[in-house]
Formats: sequence, C-alpha cells, structure tokens
Amino acid sequence: MMKYILINFCLIISSILGIAGQASAERLVTAAVDSDGRVYQVDLDERSEYETDSGWRHVTFWLSTKGDIKKHSAIASCSPYDVKSEYYDFEWLSSGGGYPEGTVAGDIARVACNES
Repeated sequence: MMKYILINFCLIISSILGIAGQASAERLVTAAVDSDGRVYQVDLDERSEYETDSGWRHVTFWLSTKGDIKKHSAIASCSPYDVKSEYYDFEWLSSGGGYPEGTVAGDIARVACNES
C-alpha cells in the first residue's frame, strides 16, 4: 500500500513539474505567422549566445507554435539572419545570404537574436 502511494505521489509531482517547466516562459514572444496561420513563438528566457571561430554570432533557443506546450530546440545566425530547427524543417540557406525580413525564418531569427 505504501509503495502504491509513493509511486502515485511521484507521478503527480513529475506531471506538475513537467507542465510547469513547459508553461513557465515569461518572455514567450510571437516571432512570425506562416501562410497557414501557424504562430511561431521564441522563448527569450532560455536563449544562449555564442560566437563561432569565424566570428559569426549564433543564438540557441526554444521555438514553439501557439497552442503547443512543447518547445523545440533551434539555432539562429544573427548576421546573416538564418535559422535551423529540425522539428520545424528549417535549414540553413545554402546561399549563405540569410533570410530577408518579412519571411517566417528571417523574422524568427531576428527575434531570437533580439533584434526584432
């Protein structure tokens, strides 16, 4: 009986913590809306920034869509503005020129780089 209570308690606590971890972003910012009406959001609370050996500024961040409580990892290049996210099928542009302002990927990168 005690084992049953302990297992249920652990399941309840892990559920609460899991939901709280996903819903706790204070600075969840709308970055772009695609042609299907999907609203992309960038979690600005959990960004981390680094510079590559060649001097390019990159930001790792969490990307989600409105209504989806799960966040997915993404990376943005800040000059040129480019974004990569396996979950959302964003890939680096092969031209290396970056996405222009007004495109979904370009707007996401600008928000992630905190230059919206």
